Amino acid sequence: MLFVGKGKGDLDTMIATIDGKLVLVERRPGILNSIYNKDGYIYELDGSTFSHYDYLWSKEVISFEESIKPLSKTYYKNILEGLIEEEKKGNITIYRYPNRPKSLPLDNSDLIEKYIYFEKSGLTGAIKELLEVYLEFTEIVKDELNKSINTSLANKK
Repeated sequence: MLFVGKGKGDLDTMIATIDGKLVLVERRPGILNSIYNKDGYIYELDGSTFSHYDYLWSKEVISFEESIKPLSKTYYKNILEGLIEEEKKGNITIYRYPNRPKSLPLDNSDLIEKYIYFEKSGLTGAIKELLEVYLEFTEIVKDELNKSINTSLANKK
């Protein structure tokens, strides 16, 4: 259900496992409603062609098969309501803005280092995407990039 909604990924929500429990954090007000307040399908697939890779979230797997026939399909009239039901069952903790785990800063500044890393790793446009949502990080990002450039130049000497 967490991946049915369309949004801006990490810029909108944080999906994680904290103390062994699945957690969904709303980073900005109203995001959960805009992403998940819609219908959708959950497909059950044969897991034999799926694998986990180091760059994925610990609960995420990928298959590179072009076509996989679903074993079953479940329709949800409202994904957000489905997530709330899972929360009531104790299967997920949902933090609605501004509530969040202590490890996640209220200003979402944890995204700065992450998106700079994405950009440096070849994900062109990651910083642009970050700053489109969090314009207030512009100066901090510029400073961090300048520090990085200066460090690289110093190491070449």
